[in-house]
Amino acid sequence: MKYVDEVMDYFDKKDGPDVKDFLYRILSKWKIFVICGVLGICIAYLVSKYSTPVYMMRSSLLVHVDPDETSAKQMFEGYQLRDKANIQNHVEILKSFTINRKAMENLGWTQSWYKKTWFIDKGLYRNEPFEVIQHEGTNLTDIPVFIEQIDGHTYKIRVDGEAEYKGEKVKVKVKFEKEGFFNQAFNNKYFNFTIKPKNKKVDQEANHYFVFNDLDKLTLKYMESMVITVAEKKAELIHLRIDDTEPARGVDFLNELNWVYLQFRLIEKNKKSENTVRFIDSRLDGIVDSLQLAGQSFTNFRSRNRIVDLGQEAGVVVAKMEELETQLSQAQISLEYYKNLLRNLGDANQMKQVVAPTVAGITDPTLDALVTKLTDLYGKREVLSYSVQAKNPSLVILNKEIDVIRQSLDENLKSLVANSQIEVASLSERMSKVKDQLARMPKNEQKFINMKRNFDLNNELYTFLLKKRAEAAIAKASNISDAQIIDPARLATIIKIKPKLAINLLIGMFLGLGFPFLIIILKEFFNDNIQSKEELVKKTHLPVLGTIAHNRYPNNLPVFHQPRSAISESFRSLRTNLNYVLPDQPTKVIGIHSTIPSEGKSFATVNLASIVAMNNKKVLLIGADMRKPKVEKMFDLENKVGLSTYLIRYNKWQEVVQNTHIKNLYCVTSGPVPPNPAELLENGRLEMFLNAVKGKFDYVFIDNAPISMVTDGFITGKLADANLFILRQGFSHKEQINFVNQIAERGTLNNVSLILNDVTSNGSYGNYTNGEGYYYEEPSPGIVRKLWEKVSNN
Repeated sequence: MKYVDEVMDYFDKKDGPDVKDFLYRILSKWKIFVICGVLGICIAYLVSKYSTPVYMMRSSLLVHVDPDETSAKQMFEGYQLRDKANIQNHVEILKSFTINRKAMENLGWTQSWYKKTWFIDKGLYRNEPFEVIQHEGTNLTDIPVFIEQIDGHTYKIRVDGEAEYKGEKVKVKVKFEKEGFFNQAFNNKYFNFTIKPKNKKVDQEANHYFVFNDLDKLTLKYMESMVITVAEKKAELIHLRIDDTEPARGVDFLNELNWVYLQFRLIEKNKKSENTVRFIDSRLDGIVDSLQLAGQSFTNFRSRNRIVDLGQEAGVVVAKMEELETQLSQAQISLEYYKNLLRNLGDANQMKQVVAPTVAGITDPTLDALVTKLTDLYGKREVLSYSVQAKNPSLVILNKEIDVIRQSLDENLKSLVANSQIEVASLSERMSKVKDQLARMPKNEQKFINMKRNFDLNNELYTFLLKKRAEAAIAKASNISDAQIIDPARLATIIKIKPKLAINLLIGMFLGLGFPFLIIILKEFFNDNIQSKEELVKKTHLPVLGTIAHNRYPNNLPVFHQPRSAISESFRSLRTNLNYVLPDQPTKVIGIHSTIPSEGKSFATVNLASIVAMNNKKVLLIGADMRKPKVEKMFDLENKVGLSTYLIRYNKWQEVVQNTHIKNLYCVTSGPVPPNPAELLENGRLEMFLNAVKGKFDYVFIDNAPISMVTDGFITGKLADANLFILRQGFSHKEQINFVNQIAERGTLNNVSLILNDVTSNGSYGNYTNGEGYYYEEPSPGIVRKLWEKVSNN
């Protein structure tokens, strides 16, 4: 959370300089952005050039609503059954594994050939170098089999990979290299096939291989890559799309899938006619024999008894008897049909075998429409269940539709059964009365009537069934699929969708530019270092006296050697600001501190003291860091005597003060490193030293050891009029600001101020890094330079 808060504060719009500073830091690295952007474009170009292209193939189907549904359309309007659900059923059937697997079988894609190259494996569909005849037995699938032609009769086979062996889930390692002969079976533990050469020249240098396909896995792969959509809400047009690396393969699969689907729809429509023909044929077998026997018996009886025809009264009775028998037979058939249909309403398998009511002589359009609709819906549900889950919206809608129609059929059939039972009872009673009349006639006439009635009944039933069979055969012959191909897949209409060079180049450029930007953002996010003076000001109430520019020069005294440089100007500005925090007294004691090493404390102390001395002020510089002294090295002074020898009473203060090569600047080195610096600084001799030099120097600068490491700085800082803490841009942590704030708040050190060292501007206020700006000029050459040095030395 600490880093999040800091980032939010950093990008707060109210703090304009922070945002500018961040943008300047981004722009200062424009070369890295250019290099990464160009590199991203180059990588995107190479990826586009050597990646496998992917093509999109499309086809369209027009699906018609079943015309058998129109007769019952008004009946279903109250149930809000939509044609859209029927279209969705077609879509789900096209997505089903059964239909796609059948298309894959018809195409015979048992093998796939490839040509291996450096970057991609190129498919060789319709351009296979050899023909593979697969024999019965084991042939591992999805493992490359490399074929290298040696001569016109011999080839070398090489296999090195893993594959499932005999249906086991754990893959086995397969590796071998053998020679085989064309037109002869190659057989081992893993393969059994024959390679036949084709009548074309094969590139023997090419690296060809093939794989035996697992048709189930290949079917699932194509099902996943296929997209099926409906054109509009009220349209009956279905669009099929598939993406493939080989256009010809994708075109063939789409067209074969469309053909299989049309055949499936036609087979479903023909089931009704086929069931009818099968039912009539089963009845005709028995009726033909009965008709022949009745006809022969009737003819023999007439010849034997010399009876040509019936009398008038007998003819009336026979006609009435035949009429009632026909009606009773039809009523019984209808009753049996109703009962059988009522029993099988909930059984989808039995309903698929039920014939239409018209075959049973029932002319009820509503019942016929309901039976046909329910049979079709059961068939659609069976197909749909192969490819969707139970909670699929299409299947849910279909089940609801089945429930509605089944309920309607149940109510209708119960009413029809009751009416048919009444009709059968009435016809039976009337038949009994006619039979009484027939019983009062002579016996020969009764036999003649019964034989004639039996013959006529069988003859009429035979004629009726033949008529119905002809109608069913005509209906089957006239059936057409309720879907048709509007736009088959063609190679001329394929579209290359991957790779898209322009988009890839654009993505590559943005990724190339975004990578360094992301690195910078992450660096800023996790960076806990002080980045600018504005950050320093926001996190402290202490005065910030100024900033010290980055030193690009090889020496540690740029204020002396490059007096007109930008870094010298930053020390002059600091010298001016220093007067605002110092008391008005003859000798001003200034302690300069850092919290951790390498913040540039000694560098700042030496140059600040030098720039003050160059302003005609008498300055004494004391090296109080007796643990890792540096001041003497910057002035090339000896360190045999110094502060440590004075503190142990070995030297007087006058003996440890040394002249430097800068006018008005004197230095007390730290002296030999003692074993107990803190105890020496607390023995009271340092305070005596400062009292002794007061009035003799205008400024006394004390270079101290880092206060977070040792307590030396706290001891000397209590004797100073002002304490300056050096923080380094990009190095010092923000927690160090809190540490200095606590020192000031507790009163551990008095008159605390801050200085930001090693500042590099990002273009808004000049360029400290290069040392170029309004104030920077090279020292004047020749005579002018010598005069300047002479004046400075005087």
